[in-house]
Amino acid sequence: MENLSVNNIPVVDTRGLFCPLPLTLVSKKLKEIPVGERLKVLADDKAFKKDIEVWAYETGNKLIEFKEENGYYIAVIERGKGFKGESIIDKIKFISLGIKLHFIKHFLDIVPFNKPNYLLTFVSVAEGIRANNFLKEKNIDNYIMLPVPKEIYPHCGLVFGFRNKEDALKVYNLLKENKFAVEDVHIIDKEKKYPKIT
Repeated sequence: MENLSVNNIPVVDTRGLFCPLPLTLVSKKLKEIPVGERLKVLADDKAFKKDIEVWAYETGNKLIEFKEENGYYIAVIERGKGFKGESIIDKIKFISLGIKLHFIKHFLDIVPFNKPNYLLTFVSVAEGIRANNFLKEKNIDNYIMLPVPKEIYPHCGLVFGFRNKEDALKVYNLLKENKFAVEDVHIIDKEKKYPKIT
């Protein structure tokens, strides 16, 4: 993967990479640019067109352009303000999840029993929910779902919190092996810089 810039639009070249890596790299790069700015993506994974359309919707970003040229795909994405839901049901589910996650976070701030030390991030809320369902089916429950800290990502999102590094890395690797779009594992530090360990 190569990060370039064309006409002051950052470019992420994901050619040669396969799902979920292109979405993970796009998500990371898009978080570095301001709302309303655009990102150009080059990809050759056949699943990329469907993946990027769904991902853009799930994250509240806008797919401005998509075309195939010279045997690969070119997508232009505009950074949005985060997913808010389109239908009333979407909005209610989204707000309910946010309230639940923030309640858990505030409860842990008051009663720091089993407070996590590591956070696992995802490319979208929907991907985190999908990963949670997958882990529950496998009887893996050594984490807690929390809202993403604003220092990692200023818009709504969710993370999985873990007490120890080994559990965080084990789940991270399991999800990657099963094609989930996980981003990084972060350390929860006192300075709230959340350094990455992956």
